Amino acid sequence: MNKISIKTFAKINLSLDVTEKRSDGYHNIDSIFEEISLHDIITVTQDDSDSISISCTRPGIPCNGKNIAYKAANEFFKYTGIRNTGISVHIQKNIPSQAGMGGGSTNAAGVLKILNKMFNADLSEKTLMEIGLKTGADVPFFIAGGLCYVTGTGDIVRKLSNLPEHYVAVAKGKAGISTPQAYKEIDTLIDAPHHDSQKLLSCISSGNIDELMKNCFNSFELVNHPDDIEKIKSVMSENNSIGTLMTGSGSAVFGIFADKASAQNAANVLSGIFPFSGIYTNVQN
Repeated sequence: MNKISIKTFAKINLSLDVTEKRSDGYHNIDSIFEEISLHDIITVTQDDSDSISISCTRPGIPCNGKNIAYKAANEFFKYTGIRNTGISVHIQKNIPSQAGMGGGSTNAAGVLKILNKMFNADLSEKTLMEIGLKTGADVPFFIAGGLCYVTGTGDIVRKLSNLPEHYVAVAKGKAGISTPQAYKEIDTLIDAPHHDSQKLLSCISSGNIDELMKNCFNSFELVNHPDDIEKIKSVMSENNSIGTLMTGSGSAVFGIFADKASAQNAANVLSGIFPFSGIYTNVQN
């Protein structure tokens, strides 16, 4: 029986600027995405069920057609015309939900990568991105992985050279944040600030993380202010973070640290207060 397992990494947004609402109702973004070592494990097994089945270690995750991993598998077979004699997808879930870390999207990208290999489809990365976009805006980034400059609705992905290794402490408060609601609130902002993307890209090309974090911001922080977010940021700052920011539409917050000890200290304090915290490194891709 053919079985393939891979790690699917979480992401943080080193900067996230929602630049405009489009006429089709979607939003354009200008963002730096980075994979970190926090990961789920996706295992796809061929069987003779003639269907797609999903299982997950975390209660509450939909294990049916609503799961983005299911949708990705369905889109793969639809695009390639390959007959699905049956697959089961198992998700060992470690990435927190409703955190802005791409937990569902990275699983979808993982499924596409596995099926491409399992069925010898030989699809290019670009084609996998196009298939992935049909299931979620962040999926193309996770097909590329590593560090990327992402624009459009998430469909324009440009790979960047990796930043020097750094430590990332992450914590998530008790409250989740609804992405659709967050976008609605951003639409009400007048004269919202925007970041200087060329300055950020220059910092990345020179490997200057300190300067990068000084110029980063997240549009969603303009509208989302749960108390947990400010508390997490203050703990990270007290432990010598280079910079802290909410990721995605929230509600996870990350801090970048130059040394492991400081990151570990921050994570230790946060683990006593919040339901999720940890220390990770950036993924070199």
